[in-house]
Amino acid sequence: MQKRSGKSNFSKKSRLSTFTVQEEVELLPFLLSSIKDKSRTKIKGMLSHKQFMVNQSVTTQFDQELKPGDKVVVSWDGPHRKQSYEGVKIVFEDDQVIVINKRSGLLSVGSEKEKKQTAYRIVTTHIRQENPVARLFVVHRLDREASGLMVFAKNKNAQMELKESWASTSPKNMYLAVTEGTVQKDTDTLQSFLKESKALIVHETKSKKEGKPAITRYQVVKKNEYFTLMELYMDTERKHQFRVQLQGIKHPVLGDKKYGSNQNPIGRMALHLRKLTFIHPATYEEMTFETKVPEDFLQLFRYKYYD
Repeated sequence: MQKRSGKSNFSKKSRLSTFTVQEEVELLPFLLSSIKDKSRTKIKGMLSHKQFMVNQSVTTQFDQELKPGDKVVVSWDGPHRKQSYEGVKIVFEDDQVIVINKRSGLLSVGSEKEKKQTAYRIVTTHIRQENPVARLFVVHRLDREASGLMVFAKNKNAQMELKESWASTSPKNMYLAVTEGTVQKDTDTLQSFLKESKALIVHETKSKKEGKPAITRYQVVKKNEYFTLMELYMDTERKHQFRVQLQGIKHPVLGDKKYGSNQNPIGRMALHLRKLTFIHPATYEEMTFETKVPEDFLQLFRYKYYD
């Protein structure tokens, strides 16, 4: 019989055990190998009672496929309680990385003005529930007014690996934006040079010497006489790139007062990082995560809008 192995970390305070998968295996054989004092019948009963979680997601499937690096968490005292953090939803977590879905209005990383209520602080608090001295490392940022997916590294080496491969995967990241007005071209590439002022406002400039090149590809998904929903891709990563270039074609991101929008029917800036792709720093596999289209974006195309 093939040996199934996993490293465990038991927390008496929370009555949880965490097992790290070392090789590809189905969940039930892995549990039988890792929890030797429980019978097959007992473990199946615990599965049905939602006492197992794989990478932050509760599962009842005994044949779920596990991969190296996956985390299986056992709750000994009953069903897992769903972890909830204001403004942050955990999408995936293992020993190297943690992927979240951030709400609009939450700063991703601290600044001099705001250091407490940030996605970084919330996720740091989460990982320190298991390891009080755990540290979190920044890989990329998401505008405060934007929502969507982010990945953080859980150690310095993982951060370095992610940053090294980031340029090769970031053009695959797909953002959604709702713009003011009807964009005529269904697909296009926007190219310009961007320059940041002393007031921290980014502008388009014709000077190659003053600005940095910025390239954005877009594809229209839906449009009506008031708004356009589009997919956006960055071939370059510049501060506020989408926001500035869409303002430049007279179709600013809805709700983005800083860059020309005069309307805000959904009470937020309509920019969302929907699909995130990166190379895993330990397995070197390409990983892709995707969210649903924000419901408030879709509502703009279901009902007639009056200014």
